[in-house]
Amino acid sequence: MSIPGVTPGHAHPVHTYAFWILLSLLSGCLCVTQPRANTLAGPPEEADEFHFVVIGDAQFNSPETFNRIVDQTRRLRPAFVIQVGDLIEGYQNDLAQINSEWDRFARQIEPLAPIHYMAVPGNHDLYNANKRPDKKLEALFEARWGPLYFTFVYKNARFIGLNSDSTEGRNRIDGKQLAWLTQTLADNTAEHTFVFMHRPPLLMPNSDKLHKLFLKHGVSHVFYGHHHHYHHLNKDGIHYSMTNASGDSAHDLAIVGGFKQLLQVAVRGHEVDVAVIEADAVKPQDYVHPADNYDLFELKRNLVPKRLKLSPAADDQHFNLNIPIRNTSRRSVTFYIHCESADHRWLFDPPATEPVTIAAQDRKRLNLTAYFQTGRTPESMPVCQIRLPLQTRKGVWFNLDLQIDTEY
Repeated sequence: MSIPGVTPGHAHPVHTYAFWILLSLLSGCLCVTQPRANTLAGPPEEADEFHFVVIGDAQFNSPETFNRIVDQTRRLRPAFVIQVGDLIEGYQNDLAQINSEWDRFARQIEPLAPIHYMAVPGNHDLYNANKRPDKKLEALFEARWGPLYFTFVYKNARFIGLNSDSTEGRNRIDGKQLAWLTQTLADNTAEHTFVFMHRPPLLMPNSDKLHKLFLKHGVSHVFYGHHHHYHHLNKDGIHYSMTNASGDSAHDLAIVGGFKQLLQVAVRGHEVDVAVIEADAVKPQDYVHPADNYDLFELKRNLVPKRLKLSPAADDQHFNLNIPIRNTSRRSVTFYIHCESADHRWLFDPPATEPVTIAAQDRKRLNLTAYFQTGRTPESMPVCQIRLPLQTRKGVWFNLDLQIDTEY
């Protein structure tokens, strides 16, 4: 049966079908075609869509933090990772010791595999004990991680890694490297151009020349490290961003950049977005066990009432405080209770309570007497604080704090 004005296979308002059902019933025939399940076309594919991660200084200041950042980076599944120098502690003349540090660092980033990892060198990677760039250390870096400066194209973007602490010039891009950079940028036709180095380019002696070169050839983002904090500056349309994975910070004030982080850079066609992700903000999928979630919900909602009425006892200075306890969770718990008042005029019998243990799905009552002395009429009401230590299914302890307010 064909319904005028209705295209078969499409969803229609309920009242339309109700009308035709009524009409069919009146005509003695219930001939209603059920609508097909709704389908939704997926988003259009974007050929130039990917994300990569930038991580900053590691050294061996806080290897446990860096190891966690490696694991968190892997969970983001970027196309690749670029680190902006100071991978090891360095500052050594002993090549065997430097090789040992490189071995240690290689083990640290091993969990990233199969994600492709690249790095530009920092001063700690290339400087000897005299804190000077050393050709032997440059050769060791190249043997481990590839060229000291490089370029590659990925989809609609060009990536350029620079060595800001070369034997050609400390704290500058100079000599053959600058000539190579100038030619690479002149030949570049990519939609986006990202530059990576260790030292802050805007603090280099030839910073103005470098910035003008970036500006002339459409560099959009420059990433670097060295000062062990985070900041971002948009200068003439070029985004300059400093990052720090686990290097020692001068301060721990997050509001002014004193926190560990990784940067996720997302490219989608013409657009680029940089997300600053604080260390440990990326959680594994099994971070919270459902039992912990629901037990906490039940305990917080039902263990004790939020407000109780005091009932008169022997005289107008003594009151019963009967606290119903209801454990609707699936675990046995023990909690601690302490009652007091703001002006400290309420007294309690017993003055201190033993820890209260209650089994899962059980109920009980805690009976106290609240009273005050003659001539010391309180101006506040008793308040009972509950502290409940809980352990997650992964073994982490934390406290659930509850409060019971009272009234007459």
